[in-house]
Amino acid sequence: MENDLNRGYLSEMVNDVSDGGTFLLVYFASSDGGGEKSQNFMKRIKAIAGDRNINLVKATEENFIAEVKQADVVHIHGGDTEQLKTKLASYKDFSEAIKGKTVSGSSAGAYVLTTYYFTNSQNKVLEGLGLIPARVACHYQSISHAASEKVDPVAALEKYDNNLEMILLKDCEWEVREIELD
Repeated sequence: MENDLNRGYLSEMVNDVSDGGTFLLVYFASSDGGGEKSQNFMKRIKAIAGDRNINLVKATEENFIAEVKQADVVHIHGGDTEQLKTKLASYKDFSEAIKGKTVSGSSAGAYVLTTYYFTNSQNKVLEGLGLIPARVACHYQSISHAASEKVDPVAALEKYDNNLEMILLKDCEWEVREIELD
């Protein structure tokens, strides 16, 4: 979706890629590898990059860790959260590989990075990979990705470690957090 929030989100990431640097696009949550969405996303990144030469690379399962290590920015797209979480968890070096990188996630991509997340599609809280110590709800109060009227995402998340920050993101909203890895 093209809007000011998305432009700001993309600009934040593009600003962290030097001329000649690499922007890695991870579509492991998508059954079609991103399809047309990935092409549109790449066009938008190129437009924001302007005259800078940015290498746009779609991540592969076979070379994923090497690709992450080469990238300046790693963007994890949304889709099937459980599929994505299983795939990323299978790479034992993932948390080490992202050290010092700009890592972003949209929807399922954000969910898997956090400790706990509320998923509207299942109307419950699940556990992420814990790379960002937080509880998150994406698509908060969304019309197009609405949670069940019988479930309050905030109340559901409040049942989990209240020492963790709660992040509520409405459609297209974004926030920046530092990943502090040992």
